[in-house]
Amino acid sequence: MVSFLLISFLAQYSCRKSDRDDDKTTNTSQDYAMVQSMALNVNKIIHQAALSSQGISANNLTTATTIFGCDTLIVDTVSSPMSIIVQFTDCSVSGIVRNGIIKATFSSKYDMAGANVNISFIDYTHNGMPVSGAIKVVNTGINNGNPTYNFSTNELKVEEGWKNRAIYWNANQSLTQTSGETTADFLDDSYTVTGISNGRTYAGNAFTTNTEGLNFLGNCNWVSSGIATVSPANLAVRTLDFGSGCDNNAVVTLFEKQHEIAFP
Repeated sequence: MVSFLLISFLAQYSCRKSDRDDDKTTNTSQDYAMVQSMALNVNKIIHQAALSSQGISANNLTTATTIFGCDTLIVDTVSSPMSIIVQFTDCSVSGIVRNGIIKATFSSKYDMAGANVNISFIDYTHNGMPVSGAIKVVNTGINNGNPTYNFSTNELKVEEGWKNRAIYWNANQSLTQTSGETTADFLDDSYTVTGISNGRTYAGNAFTTNTEGLNFLGNCNWVSSGIATVSPANLAVRTLDFGSGCDNNAVVTLFEKQHEIAFP
């Protein structure tokens, strides 16, 4: 009986250790690539919603009641702070199915320097993965003719659901809009992303990241190009190269060896 219990304990311990693996190659990079892209997708939705809602922006570029045609915008400019709710019900667009609510509150007009936007989630899922936590966007004004924003996340959580595992992500980044600022539609937008982040992967590994220039296109679900360094705790730094096209593929370089990855 003692031997059986010992074997059972060792088996369980082994499973836990393998779940929180040593990440010798790509796991941390895959998880980071996914959550970075997902967070930027949320931001582009709120960006278009704000520029399309009367009273939320000083210079409304259009007026709309929906972003994708399968969602509903609920705008409140009477309360303080002002708010937008984007409500999804099985809203399927470009390979992403969204359900639930993304809510944004605005301290002042979105397109004015100094505006603070706080983004939260109510029963929101992205392709069946529950998303919670907070995103904050601060309009930091115009730099060399381009709108700029501070983009931060606080314990942004993406769950795998059926595996009962989650990614936790905290970011402090700068976004520079390099095109599309004269229209509300995010499809012609592009952003350069710089800054740092840290978090914990699905497997439980802590990590940090640093980037000097990711490129995110509004008409793409994922970071389109650029390089980030990804540093799992107590392990070697690896380089994550997002390539040069709109896809969910990237290349991780570790000890001069390249590994191709795909992320959700």
